[in-house]
Amino acid sequence: MFRFTEEMGLRLRALRLKEGITQQELAVLMGRQGKGNHQLIGKVERGHALYPSLGFVADYLRACRASFADIADLLEAYTSKPTVIEQRGYKRVRSLADKLPPEVWDAVRRYDDKVARSKRKPESEDRRLSRAEAYARSQDAQRRLDELVAKELSKAGIESGAVVAFRLRLYARKLWGVLGAPKRKLKHKLEELERWAAGAGLSSLPVFARLTERITELAGGDESGQQSSIRD
Repeated sequence: MFRFTEEMGLRLRALRLKEGITQQELAVLMGRQGKGNHQLIGKVERGHALYPSLGFVADYLRACRASFADIADLLEAYTSKPTVIEQRGYKRVRSLADKLPPEVWDAVRRYDDKVARSKRKPESEDRRLSRAEAYARSQDAQRRLDELVAKELSKAGIESGAVVAFRLRLYARKLWGVLGAPKRKLKHKLEELERWAAGAGLSSLPVFARLTERITELAGGDESGQQSSIRD
């Protein structure tokens, strides 16, 4: 909600002083000579009058031979802020920060900001949080998958920069995606992936069977327990 800030009050005061007039003189120039009006001017200048009317501000500026252009930067700073709904939504998403690994939270934060900016209409708080949680789960799963693959490659004595390491990482990501497919398509997709792995020369590697087994176990763990809400 818009509030007339102390910074705005100081800007008006500076315009009045530049014109060389007192608060009482300003009240007269504004046509507000009534009792207490100069006190209201003082409150506005100190930022203590949070909701002065648009007419009051316009009269103040005119009396100082100024215009809204002289406070345009302050108004622009306010109107460029996210809406109230967007701010509340971000606060809900921000609550995930302490529950996620730093690299996962950073990815979630960037993703949330990108999606929020692309929306023509702000999402509800619950919808925005739900979307961020789903993305966080996928990012955390990817992080655990990458760690698993790196560990198995290390055990097998395969250098991370080797061509075969690149192919095995690619296979791992493909397998992870396939294991998340609907059951009616799972068998067909696994057969396709097996043919791809054989063509890439991976099936005969000692690490291949072990890697496949570990990824399948990880995917099963995700389905049974890891998919619980991040809010818990």
